[in-house]
Amino acid sequence: MSYIVTTTQLQKHIGTLSDDIKNHSYIVTNRGEGRIVMLPYFQGCDDSVLEYMEDYEMKKNKEKLVKRYKESCDSGDSDLVI
Repeated sequence: MSYIVTTTQLQKHIGTLSDDIKNHSYIVTNRGEGRIVMLPYFQGCDDSVLEYMEDYEMKKNKEKLVKRYKESCDSGDSDLVI
C-alpha cells in the first residue's frame, strides 16, 4: 500500500521515509497533485524503471504520438518492397 505525503512532509521527514521505504511506497504531492513516486530499490530493478520511464514519456506525449501515427496510417501502404 502506498502512503501519500506532501513535499513539505517529505522535506521534514526524509530520513524516516527513507528508512521505511523498504516497507511502503510513497506518493509525494504538491498542492494536491501527485509529483513523485518513491519506491524501494532492489538489485536489477533498472529494467523496470526504464520501462516505467518509457510509459511516462508516451503518456506525456500521447497527443503528439497519436497525431503522428494517425497521419502515418492515413498515408496508406508504402511502396517499399523487401
